[in-house]
Amino acid sequence: MKLKEIGEFGLIRRMRSSLKDSQRNAVLGIGDDGAALKIAPGKLTLVTLDTLVENTHFKWDYASPRQIGWKALAVNISDIAAMGGVPTYCVVGLGLSGSLEVDLVDGLCEGLKEIAARYGIGVVGGDIVRSSEFFITVCLLGEVAGGRICSRSGAKVGDLIFVTGELGAAAAGLACFDTAEVRLESGKRELLVQKHLRPSPRLKEGQWIAARRIATAMIDISDGLISDFSRIREESRVGAVLWEEAIPVAPPAVELARSLGRSPQDWALYGGEDYELLFTASPDKRKLLDEEAPFPFSVIGEVRQWQEGMVLKEAEGRHMRIEEEGYNHLADAPRRGKKP
Repeated sequence: MKLKEIGEFGLIRRMRSSLKDSQRNAVLGIGDDGAALKIAPGKLTLVTLDTLVENTHFKWDYASPRQIGWKALAVNISDIAAMGGVPTYCVVGLGLSGSLEVDLVDGLCEGLKEIAARYGIGVVGGDIVRSSEFFITVCLLGEVAGGRICSRSGAKVGDLIFVTGELGAAAAGLACFDTAEVRLESGKRELLVQKHLRPSPRLKEGQWIAARRIATAMIDISDGLISDFSRIREESRVGAVLWEEAIPVAPPAVELARSLGRSPQDWALYGGEDYELLFTASPDKRKLLDEEAPFPFSVIGEVRQWQEGMVLKEAEGRHMRIEEEGYNHLADAPRRGKKP
């Protein structure tokens, strides 16, 4: 059997089963945004890791070393945000060819330094290996009070589904590089490009939600709304109905999609890399969010029974079963997903 036949998430399930006896009583292990370990009384240590690979996650044609340094740490901070935690220290691994310019590594360090300073993170070590293709791996540590941690596994039937901010902007930003002619005001184009290359992790939002014990389950949107909610669905053993009209699509993404004859809803549902927070909460938390949340959010659906699967209620009122896919690293031609 080939890896492409079982896919990225099938492989994760297989490895999780194989390694289930090796997790040493971790509070959270394989299958969540990060691991949660009980090392000190009263708090949990969080551990997460992400890798960016040249020609898989980005191309030097349009991304600067400084932007990649920023993004490599940002995507890890987003994982800590989804757990309601505070990031503390990171280590960085680099795969480099000797033919690369020293300036490239200097730029990476500038990007890492900038975002680390913004979020109060110490960059304390790492590793360098020879590689024909560039990659950067960041392992980030964090912490959270034991009673405040958010996971993917607590969603309950009847919960509402919430998302922070707007979706589709990062996928639209990528489309700006993939499309020869972008008919969009320069300021709007730059906003979309920045959403793709310099994401802003929703750290304060995650901490606010966790401190008030609002979320029953939470995840950050890295691979796409559909793909990432399917992870909550699997860990919580629930189904869902999403309301198409309620899904917040960034206006510049809508404008660009229409000019290109593309679907802005596809970018919002399947595009990924928005790094907004997707969470479920009891309906009785809605009033607290409406009155006190210091950030924009939308209610986009409802948690249903597992056997109902995932369904999209379209604007016309039709119910369509959702194909649960997003970015798959092990596909023959990885791409951001398609709407069935």
